Amino acid sequence: MKVLNLLAITLSTAFLVACGGAGGGGTATVVSTSTFQLKTAYVNDLTQIRSGKPFTISGTINGVTVTGNGTVTSGSATAASFEGAPVLQQTSTASVSLIANGRSTPLTTTSTSYVDSNYMPKGVSSSTVGAGITITTYEIVTGAVNIPATARVYDTGSLITFDRYTTSAKTSYLGTTEYSFALQPDTAATALLKIISTDKDTLGAVTQTSTSTFRIDPNGAFTELSETAVDSTGTLTFTY
Repeated sequence: MKVLNLLAITLSTAFLVACGGAGGGGTATVVSTSTFQLKTAYVNDLTQIRSGKPFTISGTINGVTVTGNGTVTSGSATAASFEGAPVLQQTSTASVSLIANGRSTPLTTTSTSYVDSNYMPKGVSSSTVGAGITITTYEIVTGAVNIPATARVYDTGSLITFDRYTTSAKTSYLGTTEYSFALQPDTAATALLKIISTDKDTLGAVTQTSTSTFRIDPNGAFTELSETAVDSTGTLTFTY
């Protein structure tokens, strides 16, 4: 989920301000021979209404152990406008309590995704507030959108690229975010869908990678498992 991707970036920053400075195991994987409805899973994720869905946070930032917990709430898709064109929008809000060095810091991230009538992505606007800071981003799809209708285990591919700015004024360019996918073995009836986002700065250097893991069935029904974000300061994992 995009809301947790932005939150991971902000947690690293908030940690510096505040402190001064995945799905389980025990079952052997099986390579399913099924064909999985990848685009259906994407639409299901985009349109899912979440009411206080809980998650936990674990990891390290600058060598310090970080824990925490939070909830995500997502509303239904509604009509809106983005870059002068009619779209559907869905807004998600993550509320977090971050604990590091014995101190608890509250943070709230709000992210709105914009899609056309066929649910093809158009952009994202996000903001995070907490620890005395506010971080905003405004993202616009650049180039082709490649969301396959179906996929099989071991399939991989590029999905979409966004140009990132600080605000809708687009006066401050931050770089790009590239999304790709990998479908990995799980059970005879399910697969693990990995959505990998790679943030790059204006010079094309990677600044953060994030991997979201979903368990999906052939019909495109899914269960959110975790998201792990890695940057130069450390690693954070969000587990549902």
